[in-house]
Amino acid sequence: MKSSFTTREKGEKVENEWQIDLKLPDIGAIATLMTTAICSAIVGAAEIAYTMLWITSAYERHGKDFFIDLLYANDLTWTAEFIVVAGSLLLLSSIVFLITMFYSVVELNKMNNPDKNPRIRIVFILFIIGLILLFIALTSALILRYM
Repeated sequence: MKSSFTTREKGEKVENEWQIDLKLPDIGAIATLMTTAICSAIVGAAEIAYTMLWITSAYERHGKDFFIDLLYANDLTWTAEFIVVAGSLLLLSSIVFLITMFYSVVELNKMNNPDKNPRIRIVFILFIIGLILLFIALTSALILRYM
């Protein structure tokens, strides 16, 4: 019975000698994780800045009494209610985006070892949760503004 292996002079077995194993990591996964990390960092930082802009503009408009309204939530003005609801949702969304960025960077660091596969599904789930929270925050801002 003949073997599918061919032998060389020294008795080495060679199969598919035209194939080259370069041990390269998954370039698509690297690009996806890097893009997700950069987008999550930008969106998370922008949400925090936007919330701080809301609070600062409300303080400039209403003065010190605005912060007292925020602390004592018994009788909220419209602006305080807007900041509490929409601002809290935006800050929660930014936290999810920053967690997504951190997890993407951790998974990107694991790509050093070509034997390990990245868990991109978890990154996408976190990113989608952040987008859903952002959508809810902006929708609640519109509802509070026009109702």
